Amino acid sequence: MALKELITKARTCRRFKGDITLSAETLASFIDCARLSASARNAQCLRYVTVTDAETRAAMNGLVVLGGALTPEQRATDAQRPGAYIVICGPDKMDDFATMDVGIAAQSINLAACEAGFRTCMIGAVKKDEAAALLGLPEELKVKLVLALGASDEEVRLVERREDGKLIYYRDANDVHCVPKITLEEAIILNK
Repeated sequence: MALKELITKARTCRRFKGDITLSAETLASFIDCARLSASARNAQCLRYVTVTDAETRAAMNGLVVLGGALTPEQRATDAQRPGAYIVICGPDKMDDFATMDVGIAAQSINLAACEAGFRTCMIGAVKKDEAAALLGLPEELKVKLVLALGASDEEVRLVERREDGKLIYYRDANDVHCVPKITLEEAIILNK
């Protein structure tokens, strides 16, 4: 698959087929892609926790919000929870360069998961201290980002900006998850 096609296909998923789980080995293969990706100043300060155990996944489900812009009725049901989690961890005090690494790692994992037929949701709406306690993180590491992974149980479509100009994702009348994107002309502001 060409890179642009993979990027276009690797949409955030908020409803998963809850009966399909991912193995620790599969998650490790995604993390390996993040490990091999660029790292600012080659600091490589990020570490990862894989969550595949049913009990721990259930506990994580209670610590994250999938689709904060959606109404509670539009969010995932208990049967549509992720098949696994990857938690990206790093030192408490991270400079801007190290913070960029979180995004680079998350996108590398997202693309690797998509290539393998799975989808990802990058979650910032997480009770980080509670998640760190649940996972038993060493004190020097903090939760930076949580990635939910699994088999998609929803249709996601890229669409043009909404008539009201907003870029917030939404579900249409057919329950399709719509993700407005700006045009290329809007994205490129100068050409010198």
